[in-house]
Amino acid sequence: MKKTTAIVLAAGKGMRMRSPIPKVLHEVCGTTLLECVIETVQEAGISKIIVVVGDKKEAVKDCLKGISVEVIEQQEPLGTAHAVMSARHLISGITGVVMVLNGDTPLVKPQTLKKLITVNVESNSDVTLLTAYLDKPQGYGRIFRDTRGYIKGIIEESEANATEVKIKEINVGMYVFKATSLLEGLDEIVPHNKKGEFYLTDIISIFYGKGKKIEGFVGENAVEVLGINTQQELATVNQIRRDEIMRSFVKQGVTIIDPSNTFIENHVEIGEGTKVYPFTYICKNVDIGQRCSIGPFAYLKAGTKIGDDTEVKNIVENAEVFSKIER
Repeated sequence: MKKTTAIVLAAGKGMRMRSPIPKVLHEVCGTTLLECVIETVQEAGISKIIVVVGDKKEAVKDCLKGISVEVIEQQEPLGTAHAVMSARHLISGITGVVMVLNGDTPLVKPQTLKKLITVNVESNSDVTLLTAYLDKPQGYGRIFRDTRGYIKGIIEESEANATEVKIKEINVGMYVFKATSLLEGLDEIVPHNKKGEFYLTDIISIFYGKGKKIEGFVGENAVEVLGINTQQELATVNQIRRDEIMRSFVKQGVTIIDPSNTFIENHVEIGEGTKVYPFTYICKNVDIGQRCSIGPFAYLKAGTKIGDDTEVKNIVENAEVFSKIER
């Protein structure tokens, strides 16, 4: 795989979350959105990772302590292209490719990122962007193709007309660029909106006008690309990830009596033959041995280690501990 640098955009305010917590620091199954994305990028074999921070940057920086990334500050909130421009001194002169993705897509898989890079390299494209088809694409930019089927631009939903808003192919916000093409395109992006913001999506129409090669890669699983902008979307993604975790443990020989009433966070290890009863909550970084019995109504804090053949439960077995009420 060609040498890849990843730029993770984590500077947005996330106003629609209605929360004092930066959007990228909200959690999915015990892991922040930003950490989920970084872990996936690392698992895709990308070692050079740049994180662009902005709103409440100190809190985001604290979250990144101990993680092998380079943090760059976006001094003003002037859009996604401006955020990438903040890191241009780190990508100038490199000969490989640059992946740009948002820090709020916690479900994307490393295999998808690897495929995106492979498609870019094999097609020798100036940019390859991940797209997806959604039955209800509200909130996403639409992929605009010409009569030959080539991508010619991205239409933001707020700017789409009645016909364009019906397009179901959406921009995911994940791109792989030739480094030289990205730098060239950034120089030509200008704001066309009242906020004076520089949108990275504009680079697609710029490339099209210059005859540069634009390749679209349609993701196989639209769920992977779900971004988070509201508390409802966060709840939806939490449920999807929780279901993934449950299915993974069941395949490993763990019995989960009632998955809909069991909660297991990321980075948990459970041995074969263990049985987990309903209303159990297992926090991240818990290690449970084989043939254990956990619950019901058990709460295992982060970092707990349970040896093989151990029973953990929270239940009153002797009713006589309750005193009788005198009448």
